[in-house]
Amino acid sequence: MATDEESRPVPPRGDAIAGDDVQSVVDTLADRLGRSVAVDDPQLHLIAASRHFGDEDDIRVRSVIDRKIPPELQRWVLGKGVADWKQPGRVTGDPDTGLAPRLCFPIRCNGMLLGFLWLIESGAATGGEPHPAVTEAAESIGLILYRRMVLNERRRSRVESSLRMLLSPEKDDRYRAIDEIREEQLLAHSSHLVVLVAEADAEPTGDTALALEAAAERMERRLPRGSVLTLVRGRRAVVAVGGPRPLSDRAVRELAERFREDFGRTTRPERTCAVGLSATVHGLEAVVDAHRQAGTAVRAAALLPVFGGIASWSSLGPFALLLRIDFDQLTQDLPFPGVGDLLGNPEHEVLVRSAEEFLDRAGDSSSTAEAMHVHRTTLYHRLKRVESITGLSLDDGMDRLTLHLALKMARINTARRSSS
Repeated sequence: MATDEESRPVPPRGDAIAGDDVQSVVDTLADRLGRSVAVDDPQLHLIAASRHFGDEDDIRVRSVIDRKIPPELQRWVLGKGVADWKQPGRVTGDPDTGLAPRLCFPIRCNGMLLGFLWLIESGAATGGEPHPAVTEAAESIGLILYRRMVLNERRRSRVESSLRMLLSPEKDDRYRAIDEIREEQLLAHSSHLVVLVAEADAEPTGDTALALEAAAERMERRLPRGSVLTLVRGRRAVVAVGGPRPLSDRAVRELAERFREDFGRTTRPERTCAVGLSATVHGLEAVVDAHRQAGTAVRAAALLPVFGGIASWSSLGPFALLLRIDFDQLTQDLPFPGVGDLLGNPEHEVLVRSAEEFLDRAGDSSSTAEAMHVHRTTLYHRLKRVESITGLSLDDGMDRLTLHLALKMARINTARRSSS
């Protein structure tokens, strides 16, 4: 059986296409032809572009700046069937978007579509056989992209294996993972680490995993090389981000927001994912603890609307403890006298909300009444009814704690039932 190296095509040897990266091949070809050249990936995201020679259109200029074209134009171009082309072809222009006619050269290697090489059409290049240098460049770029893909897949496999062991409950596995990450230089910096756990809102499918992987890959592109480890399992993705300095809370929150947005772009509109964020930890040895924190936080983000789909460990408050309770082991005979009567009657909903707001505000009746948009007298009447139904006294510290815990547990349990 041939090895990967033995089965790869032999690279072209033309001096005009010298270079071992896509940009150098593109620049050499552009200078030889005296024309602008661009290379996109299969989704029409820009990989490399030459300098302009006066033949560029508005779309070419925008794609160089944005590294991609507008989604509607992307759909229009792909709708021409270019992904199925085996030979070069012509894509007609679109006056509505300012797209000039283009020559499209599919970039393939070992039968795989790896991208497209584009030349904006000019009189000197229409009709007849394509310039041999263009064909040669497309072949060279195909080989480069193929090798890059193979290397990326190998690295991704090592990353997934190492991160899986790093999250293991077994110390020996974690120590072995730390050694591998350091030896393979999979993470450039581990002084400060934060873990994100993303969980899709439905049963795992191929589309779910694809959307999670795409979102994780886009995060890798935004961050410095060697700063991200990712692992996708079922409907959950784990992302560890490391750096020489701690990320700010705002920066971590923005990563989570972008992850959710990217997930939504790849899956159906009704699908979403929740994201949990750990605190910043120091050293690879602490990643397992950060993962535990992020796992608790993602439960809060998925179950409790108050978090808006993203929850950080530092923002959980009492939920950091309550979400670790195995509710399936709880019985109805909880040591909260009368609380079941309060929670079990739908007509008591306003009483429950008033009591929870009052306790969340540390018993400040003025701010509670203002938040509930009621007079303080009305609030006092509601709280007295709560005391009467539950048999608890809101003047007693232990009774307050008992009621507060019961209300928070009830909120989590209600969310669990509605999501199952």
